[in-house]
Amino acid sequence: MICTVLDGLFDPVYLHQIDSLVRDIPLCTNNIANRKTYPYGTEGTHRLMGQILFNREDLNTITTLKPECEDFFKILKVIEKELNAYFYCSQITVNVQHSGCDGTTHVDSPDPNDYTILLFSCATWNQEWGGQFQLCTPDGEVVEEHEYIPGRVILVPSKHPHRGLGPTEPYVYRSSVAFRVTPLDYHLRKNYQGHDA
Repeated sequence: MICTVLDGLFDPVYLHQIDSLVRDIPLCTNNIANRKTYPYGTEGTHRLMGQILFNREDLNTITTLKPECEDFFKILKVIEKELNAYFYCSQITVNVQHSGCDGTTHVDSPDPNDYTILLFSCATWNQEWGGQFQLCTPDGEVVEEHEYIPGRVILVPSKHPHRGLGPTEPYVYRSSVAFRVTPLDYHLRKNYQGHDA
């Protein structure tokens, strides 16, 4: 398997709280993933409904910090404990898909040291609604697929092509929270090599 899958980390009542929190976040229909152009970021790999909740340009420059971030940093801490790892978080986003809105195959970062942690945030989901997460070849051929299960956490190398499928049921929304992270030990080595302690 290319990715790590964690199930059963969160109590059902807490999953409903997360779901409610996500549903109350205002979404942008022009949320552009992997923005390439400066300064407005109008070009990227694909568009989706979503919202950037937290964005860190570098160690000391935070450009976005929404009030909901406190809850999501708590969730990241639970995931870190389960994985026995610590991460430098550069971005937290909420993504929402409706029926007919399959994601485009893409990578989140070309850096082999970056990871994407996905949390499937819908508290209620029927398997027949679809919403699978797919790992693909660069040409879009599916090599690994994971069901959308409420509270499921997936850790995937950010450089690996992937996509999320929209639900098959009309008026059902598939939501996920994405954490863009780098293992902290690697981040510290990269940024502090050659510096005196």
